[in-house]
Amino acid sequence: MTSTNPSYSRKKRLILVVEDNELNRELLCDLFEEDYRLMEAENGQIGLNLMREHSRELSLVLLDVYMPVCDGFEFLRLRQQDPVLEQIPVIVTTASNTMEDEIYALELGANDFVTKPYNYEVVKNRINNLIRLRETASILNQLERDTTTRLFSKEFFARYVRSTLQSNPDQRYDMICSDIESFKTMNDRYGRRTCDQYLRQLARALSAAIPGMVLSGRIGGDVFAFLVRHRQNRWAKILTPSLHSGIASNMVVKYGVVSNIDPAMEVSTICDRATLALKGIKGRYGVYVATYDDVLGDQQKKEHIIVESMERALEEGQFQVYFQPKHDLRMGVTGGAEALVRWNHPELGFVSPGVFIPIFERNGFIPRLDFYVWEQVCKQLQRSRELNLPVVPISVNVSRLDFDIPDLAERITAMADRNGVDHRLLHIELTESAYAENPRQISATMERLNAAGFLLELDDFGSGYSSLSVLGSLPLSVIKLDMSLIRQAASTENYNVLRFAIQLADGMRLKTVAEGVETADQVAALQVLGCDYIQGYYYSRPLPQEEFECYLLEERERWRTQSKNSPRRLKSS
Repeated sequence: MTSTNPSYSRKKRLILVVEDNELNRELLCDLFEEDYRLMEAENGQIGLNLMREHSRELSLVLLDVYMPVCDGFEFLRLRQQDPVLEQIPVIVTTASNTMEDEIYALELGANDFVTKPYNYEVVKNRINNLIRLRETASILNQLERDTTTRLFSKEFFARYVRSTLQSNPDQRYDMICSDIESFKTMNDRYGRRTCDQYLRQLARALSAAIPGMVLSGRIGGDVFAFLVRHRQNRWAKILTPSLHSGIASNMVVKYGVVSNIDPAMEVSTICDRATLALKGIKGRYGVYVATYDDVLGDQQKKEHIIVESMERALEEGQFQVYFQPKHDLRMGVTGGAEALVRWNHPELGFVSPGVFIPIFERNGFIPRLDFYVWEQVCKQLQRSRELNLPVVPISVNVSRLDFDIPDLAERITAMADRNGVDHRLLHIELTESAYAENPRQISATMERLNAAGFLLELDDFGSGYSSLSVLGSLPLSVIKLDMSLIRQAASTENYNVLRFAIQLADGMRLKTVAEGVETADQVAALQVLGCDYIQGYYYSRPLPQEEFECYLLEERERWRTQSKNSPRRLKSS
């Protein structure tokens, strides 16, 4: 006999009463019907069937011991064999008060044991305590495990790693972090449901296949971490695509390894080091494993110092603007300059722009630095005019992140006007790689800048990003030929590509600037090919402000035939 009472509130916890004696079942139901929803079974077999059917909502079982068909002890034995049913707490209720029955029931997994006659308050409190413990454990389990992969969540993974390291001081361990290349693209292409299935399969495959596995966790979207027993220099042979073959044919997994980890180190730091190592091989074909070493450690420390001190450096004027002259091949004089930022760090010394600029682009600081550079360029142009120096146009770089500023064109215009700078003297220099990321937004901003009178230069032409459509999409006045074009032409003595680029620019009424020119032979070749301007060490390295002004003073005599306040500028015609 089974029954349920649908009149009970769905908010009440559901309890199953397994008891062969109908009067005893009624007694228990009468006792608890106001506090719980009740379900009845007249023997253990029916009770097990009801448990399986209602396992998701069932909170507790009240179980008699001595019953026909399937008694309480057999019920408990069968319950132990089912991991789902084993999670549902059981209180044994019986008229037997023998110590042997109680011990046996507890050995078979019963959570508590009460004897007749029942004390309502005692039994009720025991029921509530067991339900509360079970629900708390369920919540903790949900927090402990990632719902998609069933690996430990980031917080619990760190907790168990720390416990493992402390409990086994003589054992050496490695940390491995895995990451899927271009996982966002896979999500966009195949959908989240499919990619979640890939993650589940990958988690199972790696947890089973990586030797010496101790703990595994999901510490990011597609980033897994594995604590494993230490292996000396063998991970590159083990962590191969064969570990996840059959999941997705286009899935590429990279691994970062921290070998022989320091038990005193924070787990988050260990994982950061592993992910730092694997970032170094992202995009590298055929390379799947990278191990963290002192070089990467020094790089990480340096980056931390850079980020920590960037605000103060800007406030204290540690960033200096250098100017590299552009030589006019036709007139034989300086026809412009490019503004370049340098950083003499009080602790690190000279920091290359190739180091700090990518960091600032990643953390979003680059627009603030760019505005600082533009302001300094405007002041230099004003100062050149006041000192009666030759006033030449100066090009300044804009980064991709600058175009996220809605009123960028208006702010640059206001800055030039505030410093009394002729807009034609401030050239805006854009790289093709930046344009490729958001062409529509960048094109609209560049149009506004051009309409305000600023001349636009396309940097790095020929560096590998080049697309002829870019030349027709932007209101350009100048293209800068990447130094790789010049060096390749000089080394092979084949100037066909360089000649084509210059002729293309000339046909589009664009001026050309050749970057990275270092030898007289390169100068002569560029002059024959019809290049307009040269920028490079052959004429001058980048110069700090005072040296740049001295350099311009040497041009004074060459400018006698022109008005002292008439700017020489790179024109589009």
